[in-house]
Amino acid sequence: MDRSKKLSETEYEIMEVLWQAQAPMSAAQISAYFSEHHNKEWKASTLATFLSRLTQKGVITSKRNGRVPYYHPIKSQKEYERDGAQGILDTLYDGSIKNFFAALYGGTQMSEEDRDSLKEWLDHQ
Repeated sequence: MDRSKKLSETEYEIMEVLWQAQAPMSAAQISAYFSEHHNKEWKASTLATFLSRLTQKGVITSKRNGRVPYYHPIKSQKEYERDGAQGILDTLYDGSIKNFFAALYGGTQMSEEDRDSLKEWLDHQ
Protein backbone atom coordinates (compact mmCIF):
# COMPACT_ATOMS: atom_id res chain seq x y z
CA MET A 1 0.00 0.00 0.00
CA ASP A 2 1.23 3.45 -0.94
CA ARG A 3 2.69 5.16 2.16
CA SER A 4 0.59 8.25 1.43
CA LYS A 5 -2.53 6.08 1.88
CA LYS A 6 -1.39 4.41 5.09
CA LEU A 7 -3.67 5.35 7.96
CA SER A 8 -2.54 6.67 11.31
CA GLU A 9 -3.88 4.95 14.43
CA THR A 10 -6.56 7.63 14.92
CA GLU A 11 -7.54 7.59 11.25
CA TYR A 12 -7.97 3.82 11.46
CA GLU A 13 -10.14 4.20 14.59
CA ILE A 14 -12.37 6.64 12.69
CA MET A 15 -12.55 4.22 9.78
CA GLU A 16 -13.58 1.39 12.10
CA VAL A 17 -16.53 3.50 13.25
CA LEU A 18 -17.50 4.32 9.66
CA TRP A 19 -17.14 0.67 8.59
CA GLN A 20 -19.43 -0.44 11.41
CA ALA A 21 -22.00 2.31 10.84
CA GLN A 22 -25.24 1.35 9.14
CA ALA A 23 -25.37 4.69 7.32
CA PRO A 24 -23.09 7.64 6.51
CA MET A 25 -22.21 9.75 9.56
CA SER A 26 -21.79 13.47 10.10
CA ALA A 27 -18.77 14.86 11.90
CA ALA A 28 -21.03 15.60 14.88
CA GLN A 29 -22.16 11.96 14.99
CA ILE A 30 -18.59 10.70 14.76
CA SER A 31 -17.51 13.09 17.52
CA ALA A 32 -20.41 12.02 19.74
CA TYR A 33 -19.56 8.34 19.18
CA PHE A 34 -15.93 8.86 20.24
CA SER A 35 -16.99 10.93 23.23
CA GLU A 36 -19.42 8.25 24.40
CA HIS A 37 -17.54 5.06 23.55
CA HIS A 38 -13.85 6.04 23.66
CA ASN A 39 -13.90 8.96 26.09
CA LYS A 40 -12.24 11.15 23.45
CA GLU A 41 -13.23 14.80 23.16
CA TRP A 42 -12.10 16.39 19.89
CA LYS A 43 -12.42 19.97 18.78
CA ALA A 44 -14.43 20.26 15.59
CA SER A 45 -11.31 21.45 13.75
CA THR A 46 -9.31 18.39 14.86
CA LEU A 47 -11.92 15.97 13.59
CA ALA A 48 -12.28 18.02 10.39
CA THR A 49 -8.54 17.61 9.82
CA PHE A 50 -8.76 13.82 10.22
CA LEU A 51 -11.77 13.63 7.90
CA SER A 52 -10.00 15.82 5.34
CA ARG A 53 -6.92 13.56 5.43
CA LEU A 54 -9.08 10.45 5.03
CA THR A 55 -10.76 12.06 2.04
CA GLN A 56 -7.39 13.02 0.51
CA LYS A 57 -6.17 9.44 1.01
CA GLY A 58 -9.19 8.24 -0.95
CA VAL A 59 -10.67 6.04 1.77
CA ILE A 60 -13.81 8.07 2.49
CA THR A 61 -16.12 10.34 0.59
CA SER A 62 -18.88 12.64 1.68
CA LYS A 63 -22.27 13.70 0.47
CA ARG A 64 -24.02 16.79 1.73
CA ASN A 65 -27.51 16.71 3.15
CA GLY A 66 -28.31 20.39 3.26
CA ARG A 67 -25.26 22.05 4.77
CA VAL A 68 -24.04 18.95 6.61
CA PRO A 69 -21.58 16.53 4.99
CA TYR A 70 -22.08 12.84 5.78
CA TYR A 71 -19.03 10.59 5.50
CA HIS A 72 -18.84 6.99 4.38
CA PRO A 73 -16.05 4.58 3.38
CA ILE A 74 -15.17 4.00 -0.26
CA LYS A 75 -13.82 0.49 0.44
CA SER A 76 -14.88 -2.09 2.97
CA GLN A 77 -12.58 -2.90 5.86
CA LYS A 78 -11.79 -6.23 4.24
CA GLU A 79 -10.83 -4.55 0.95
CA TYR A 80 -8.63 -2.01 2.75
CA GLU A 81 -6.85 -4.72 4.75
CA ARG A 82 -6.40 -6.91 1.67
CA ASP A 83 -4.81 -4.00 -0.21
CA GLY A 84 -2.48 -3.36 2.74
CA ALA A 85 -1.46 -7.02 2.93
CA GLN A 86 -0.81 -7.08 -0.81
CA GLY A 87 1.34 -3.96 -0.46
CA ILE A 88 3.45 -5.62 2.23
CA LEU A 89 3.77 -8.77 0.15
CA ASP A 90 4.83 -6.77 -2.91
CA THR A 91 7.24 -4.50 -1.04
CA LEU A 92 8.97 -6.97 1.25
CA TYR A 93 8.64 -10.29 -0.57
CA ASP A 94 8.59 -9.38 -4.28
CA GLY A 95 4.92 -10.39 -4.38
CA SER A 96 5.82 -13.99 -3.55
CA ILE A 97 3.75 -15.88 -1.00
CA LYS A 98 6.50 -18.52 -0.94
CA ASN A 99 9.06 -15.87 0.09
CA PHE A 100 6.65 -14.62 2.76
CA PHE A 101 6.19 -18.09 4.26
CA ALA A 102 9.93 -18.74 4.09
CA ALA A 103 10.53 -15.55 6.10
CA LEU A 104 7.68 -16.31 8.49
CA TYR A 105 8.82 -19.86 9.21
CA GLY A 106 12.54 -19.41 8.52
CA GLY A 107 14.38 -21.75 10.86
CA THR A 108 11.26 -23.08 12.57
CA GLN A 109 9.13 -26.04 11.67
CA MET A 110 5.55 -25.38 10.58
CA SER A 111 3.12 -27.48 12.58
CA GLU A 112 1.24 -30.21 10.77
CA GLU A 113 -2.02 -28.49 11.70
CA ASP A 114 -0.81 -25.24 10.08
CA ARG A 115 0.35 -27.13 6.97
CA ASP A 116 -3.00 -28.92 6.65
CA SER A 117 -4.94 -25.70 7.19
CA LEU A 118 -2.80 -23.84 4.63
CA LYS A 119 -3.08 -26.69 2.11
CA GLU A 120 -6.86 -26.72 2.51
CA TRP A 121 -7.03 -22.97 2.02
CA LEU A 122 -4.77 -23.13 -1.08
CA ASP A 123 -6.83 -25.97 -2.57
CA HIS A 124 -9.90 -23.72 -2.49
CA GLN A 125 -8.23 -20.73 -4.19
